[in-house]
Amino acid sequence: STSCTPSSTTPPSHTMSATAASTAAADAGSATGSNVTRVGGGGADGGGGGGGINSPPPPPPTVLIPGFLSMGDCWSSGELAARDGARAFLPTHPGPLSSHHDRAVEVFYQLVGGTADYGAAHSDYCGHARYGRTYGGLYPEWSARRPVDLLGHSIGGVTARVLLDLLRRRAFASHPQTSAAWVRSLAALSSPLNGDPVTFALGACPPPPAAPTVLPPTPTTASVLHARSGGGEGGGGEGG
Repeated sequence: STSCTPSSTTPPSHTMSATAASTAAADAGSATGSNVTRVGGGGADGGGGGGGINSPPPPPPTVLIPGFLSMGDCWSSGELAARDGARAFLPTHPGPLSSHHDRAVEVFYQLVGGTADYGAAHSDYCGHARYGRTYGGLYPEWSARRPVDLLGHSIGGVTARVLLDLLRRRAFASHPQTSAAWVRSLAALSSPLNGDPVTFALGACPPPPAAPTVLPPTPTTASVLHARSGGGEGGGGEGG
């Protein structure tokens, strides 16, 4: 796939604002531990809430990763939030034509906030700037204690898998303590998880073809070949 080409080699000053389901994200961000307890069903002080019944903690936010050439809120995240008010849906906007590495990095920094750092080695190898846009952060408290669910559509599913691998390998210099535990689940919708030939149409070099494997004939195949060649009984029979 093609590579993203950010605008400069040093962190730029401009920022890109990101939006999310603010109410549910605030619930998730206000947690002081792995559990969130809500007492009562009244106001913010918990008064008038029917006897102080504990509510289960809210589910982790769902990070929405779009596919090829997707721009804007193609998920209708507002409608999703209206259907499931307990869950935060965080739509991300990685480069529509960027490589999966660059897209995964952009999703990461859109969540935690900061300037996208594609990595010195990767940027040097691909010949583009190391730093990209600066983001405010949809979910700056993201960690192993506060994981997310990743949901990718089309190549967004592949981007999600690359992001999970980067987290596992602790590939982000600004966050050296990441791990696969930062992701609770990963789901892919109509994603080319076994590869896609369109990458070769866009200029990628396909792997060299494997040499054909020629197996020695077995007694059964030798008999069939012998019969088809006319060497069997009646090989030159009627109608020959």
